Amino acid sequence: MTLELAQGARMLRGMSSRATVDVQFRLSAPALPGGAEVRLRSFGERWVAVARIDGMSRSGVGIGPRQALSASLADLPTSTTTVLLADLALLHPSVEIAR
Repeated sequence: MTLELAQGARMLRGMSSRATVDVQFRLSAPALPGGAEVRLRSFGERWVAVARIDGMSRSGVGIGPRQALSASLADLPTSTTTVLLADLALLHPSVEIAR
């Protein structure tokens, strides 16, 4: 499985002093021939993940980016979700989010 960063994290200043984080990347896995385009975005204290898989968008909300990503992948087989979330290639977007 590989992860390609499609777009780096962007910091967008809103009306509050808290910045919005927006990260887009692509996940690939043997069980997902077309891969998954993922967008993670913070909204105040919440995160929203939208995973586009096989032409369908799957959304998830969480108190953190990993929880939101997990929620967006929840309707995939457990084994596929486990492989995607365990991929060390997720380190790059994690670093972008932490900035």
